[in-house]
Amino acid sequence: MKLRFDCSATPKWDIGANLTYRSSFFARGDENNEDVNGKLAGYLLIDLDTTYRVTKQLEVFTRVTKPARQRLRKLRRARTELLYRSENHTFNGANPVNEQFVGVGAPRGVWAGLRYARD
Repeated sequence: MKLRFDCSATPKWDIGANLTYRSSFFARGDENNEDVNGKLAGYLLIDLDTTYRVTKQLEVFTRVTKPARQRLRKLRRARTELLYRSENHTFNGANPVNEQFVGVGAPRGVWAGLRYARD
C-alpha cells in the first residue's frame, strides 16, 4: 500500500510524505512458498520532502528517505545473520546451506537542491 500526503504550510512552502507499507511476503525464488525460513516480516518505509518557492522561477527543495526503524532493522539483522551463518563466514563452506536473501528498502538518504525554471 502506498500513500502520499501533501500540505501547503504557507503559499510558498509545501510539505509532503510518502508512506509505503508491505505486509509479510515470501522471498524471491521461493515460488512454491515452502522455504524453511517461512515468510519475511512486513515493513514500512517513510520518505519526507519539502519545497520552498523563493521566487516565481526558483525553488529550494529537500528530500529525506528514512525507513521506519523497528521492522526494517529486524529484517536487516536477519539478513546479516543469514549471511554469516555458514562455516568460515562465507557461502563456500564444506556444507553450504540454502539461505534466503533479504534486500528491503533503499538506505537512508538526504537530498537538497535548487530548481530554476525560465518563463
